[in-house]
Amino acid sequence: MNRLSVIVPVYNEEESIPRFLDRAVEWDCVSELLFVDGGSMDRTLEMLEGLDVLHSAKGRGAQCRLGAEHATGDALVFVHGDSMVPAESMRAIWRALDAGVLWGSLTLRFTTNTLDRKIGSWAANARVRRSGIPFGDQTIFVQRTLYDQVGGMPDIPIMEDYELSRRLKAICWPKQLPEKVYTSPRRFESGGNVRIMFQMRHLRHLYRKGVDIDEIARIYGEGRKQGV
Repeated sequence: MNRLSVIVPVYNEEESIPRFLDRAVEWDCVSELLFVDGGSMDRTLEMLEGLDVLHSAKGRGAQCRLGAEHATGDALVFVHGDSMVPAESMRAIWRALDAGVLWGSLTLRFTTNTLDRKIGSWAANARVRRSGIPFGDQTIFVQRTLYDQVGGMPDIPIMEDYELSRRLKAICWPKQLPEKVYTSPRRFESGGNVRIMFQMRHLRHLYRKGVDIDEIARIYGEGRKQGV
């Protein structure tokens, strides 16, 4: 039986944490739940008092990597702090890993059900089926041995989930489970689905071309400031 370690990078998540914890208490198949804080300045740490919290430099790559270094489970599940994973979805992950699946993701749904969000989640899920590349908001899970084999979560300021999936896909294709993860659409709220999707596609193109990762992070940050 696989022991699941769930790793949750958080940064200023006081609005999301209550909903997250409401789901997490139902995860009866999870052996370990680790939060990795990137220097929150709101009430996030207060809300996580009494739980296992690690402290890291800000950045999901660094936070997830630190969490994995401290995790003791046979398999790792990376869940964003603004996501909600129902108990049955977490059980589906556990069953898949226990049946020998090496890595994969859940099926994305946004917490708001407008037409543009439906289109956005459809496109994200289709990308996994087409290219074998899930992103972090789709809840990536992986056997610990395979995670270690590919060098773990890249400690880079952006594209960490993309690069991890590329490395894992080079070994084997991911299993996309039909069970859902419900993720906040907040990163799309200022710029809209289409703009954000095209911006991220452009940034992935730059990454594949070998553009310096700090430059890509700068471009991404400028886009966020301009509402793109």
